[in-house]
Amino acid sequence: MRNVLATDIKNNIRSIRFILGIFLIVSATLMSEHEMLQKIINAGGSAEGPGWFVAYTYCMNSVNMLLFVPIAVAFAGGENTEAELHSRFFLFSYIRSGRKQYLVGKAAGLLVSGGLTAFLAMVFLLVICILRFGQYPSLIDGNYEMAVLVGRTAVSFLRLFLNGAFWALIGGTSAVITKNRYMSYAVPFILYYVLTVFQERYYQKAFFLSPRYWAASIYYNDIFCIAILAVGSFFNGTDLYVRNRKKVAVCVILNRLFGLQARISMDGKKVRGSG
Repeated sequence: MRNVLATDIKNNIRSIRFILGIFLIVSATLMSEHEMLQKIINAGGSAEGPGWFVAYTYCMNSVNMLLFVPIAVAFAGGENTEAELHSRFFLFSYIRSGRKQYLVGKAAGLLVSGGLTAFLAMVFLLVICILRFGQYPSLIDGNYEMAVLVGRTAVSFLRLFLNGAFWALIGGTSAVITKNRYMSYAVPFILYYVLTVFQERYYQKAFFLSPRYWAASIYYNDIFCIAILAVGSFFNGTDLYVRNRKKVAVCVILNRLFGLQARISMDGKKVRGSG
């Protein structure tokens, strides 16, 4: 099990698409929050707290960053499961590792790679915020304990990791359902956008309906956000496991039938040849 999971994670994070996913999140965040970050520089600090923490808060709650996450986290491995099912490559993999290990490895590998995409993107953004805005102090006297700020930052990493894992699993499941690997990028983005717009237009006070507020602890605390993302990731992973199991079973049966048919055909040719 560990070898299968490690192999899937290794293959996902070694791909150029994994790097592209991180780059997309980082670049979208910096471009969209440029004006807010510039205000910290122009003012020589922020009244909301230390410059680095305020800048990082802007980044992790960025509307555009959260909009691009569903696409970016699926880059690494969102299409891999459907591609393997379509090409029958999985027949070589699951025979060596076992059916259960193969299916669990695919779901867990997608969860980890999607989560790591969002996680590492925020690590890069945090480093940028510390290096660029660490010199700017709070403009008002406040009791900002470093331990508290570090703790809130660490919790945000867990929340954003789960957010990346959640959307990556949705992308992988969408590709399997539609039998189109490109849907692993399109469906999460469309679903995020539709749910967000639906909540903003029809249920303005029901913030829990919007996936934006699952990832950004603006109206709900970190415990609520982490809980809903963890539960959602679990159900998405289970759904992907079940759907893959059914497809693998069908493909195995068809492969055996085709193999039997080919063997019968070869035996028939041998009989006719000997006659």
